[in-house]
Amino acid sequence: MVKKVQPVTHQPLIATSTNISSEQLLNDLHYQQAKQIIQTLLNKGLISPTEFKDIDSLNKQSFPPLLGPGNVDTSSLQS
Repeated sequence: MVKKVQPVTHQPLIATSTNISSEQLLNDLHYQQAKQIIQTLLNKGLISPTEFKDIDSLNKQSFPPLLGPGNVDTSSLQS
């Protein structure tokens, strides 16, 4: 039996002139790890959705993620 493989389509990456520092990478890593932990707590019912949002907000302040809402240029995106 031969399976037909669908081609993967994607948008090309757009180069930016901003260099990412080691500190920014570590902050993003720590934020992602913290988010996984609180997501697990939420999924297990150990925290409420409101507590999840509050903790996530504090984590974003402590570990600013690279792709936060303020760091993404959406001016070229079409609706």
